[in-house]
Amino acid sequence: MRKVRLPLAKRTIVVGVNQTIMAALCMVTIAALIDAPGLGKTVVKALETLDVGSAFNAGLAIVVMAIVLDRVTSAAGRRVEAQHRAGRSRGPGRRRAEAGAVLAVTGVLVYLSHVYVWAAEFPSEANLGRYVRQGVDAATLWAQDNLAAYTGAFRNAVSYGLLNPFEALLTGSPWWLVGAVLVAFAAILANVRIVLVTAVCVALLVALGLWQDSMVTLASTLVATVLVMILGVVLGVWMGRSDRVDQLVRPVLDAGQTMPPFVYLVPILGLFGATRITAIIAAVVYAAPVAVKLTADGIRGVAPSAVEAATAAGSSTWQLITKVQLPMARSALTLAASQGLIYVLAMVVVGGLVGAGALGYDVVAGFSQLQLRGKGLAAGVAIVVLGIMLERITRTAARRADAETHGAH
Repeated sequence: MRKVRLPLAKRTIVVGVNQTIMAALCMVTIAALIDAPGLGKTVVKALETLDVGSAFNAGLAIVVMAIVLDRVTSAAGRRVEAQHRAGRSRGPGRRRAEAGAVLAVTGVLVYLSHVYVWAAEFPSEANLGRYVRQGVDAATLWAQDNLAAYTGAFRNAVSYGLLNPFEALLTGSPWWLVGAVLVAFAAILANVRIVLVTAVCVALLVALGLWQDSMVTLASTLVATVLVMILGVVLGVWMGRSDRVDQLVRPVLDAGQTMPPFVYLVPILGLFGATRITAIIAAVVYAAPVAVKLTADGIRGVAPSAVEAATAAGSSTWQLITKVQLPMARSALTLAASQGLIYVLAMVVVGGLVGAGALGYDVVAGFSQLQLRGKGLAAGVAIVVLGIMLERITRTAARRADAETHGAH
């Protein structure tokens, strides 16, 4: 059984490892706020003086590390999977030889660094780094001067078309009605156990006395998740159908997922101001790569025989995508929506720093004023409760979609 299940789960394991690496690298700037050393401290110091170029340089170094680690783990997973399909694997002798070669090269490099001064000295700042910093600063100023009209139109469209109506609906309706709707959604999408969890979470939000702020945060989270899924489906399908597009787009996704949010928040603040839209854009930049990668993985995992049969039947590209690939990747799409929503919610506190208000601002205000036992702590608990409720509903819905997809086959 183990010989069957492990090869089948290799793709999922590799995706999980990649996402763990990306999430860990994204935390280096947060860690710098509690005096952790490394690239995160460089980013924080640069942003304290609004030096976008220097912050971008340090963020770019984090991205390069992420790309290297992502490519290594992905290549290792593909190699093991290919060897399994071919019915062969590397013997212990070959593994020992490869490990010996790596140790030998490492030993030579260590010897050189201890014996020769030129091998131990790190070069001074290269011209490329200076040019990148100057280019980023110039691009930021140009965007602020020339794109104000377009960014204003986008801000108004999202605010008046999506965010304001949805927020008014959640905050203007009686709390018991909104709670009943959430429980009903849990009953439709999940099961009885999740219904009970949802009811308890709703009761906790009411008991904490932060119902209004919780609904404002929920509205922003759901609007950002809708934008994330639009990007996830469009780019994910494109990447899943084309290896060349995947190779071109994936580094950009890695950059968006690992670039510390504080790096791109400065130019976004210059374009959109300290508003809720700034927080939503930051959340989309952070969460969209996860949804895109999961969607692309789901599209790529559709059985080739099904695609070939639909093509032979005369299906157009649009019909192939909408009637074959997306329905068969339904479990991946549900998982992408679940993970995208959780990643968006993880940016609530960062959003509170840039004008999002609601629970994120309550946490930031409580932290800055050391009100650890007051509203700040209650707001933190409310964010956790929202996360638990949404995660349980979406995860159970993803499992049900996966079971239905496998049952249909």
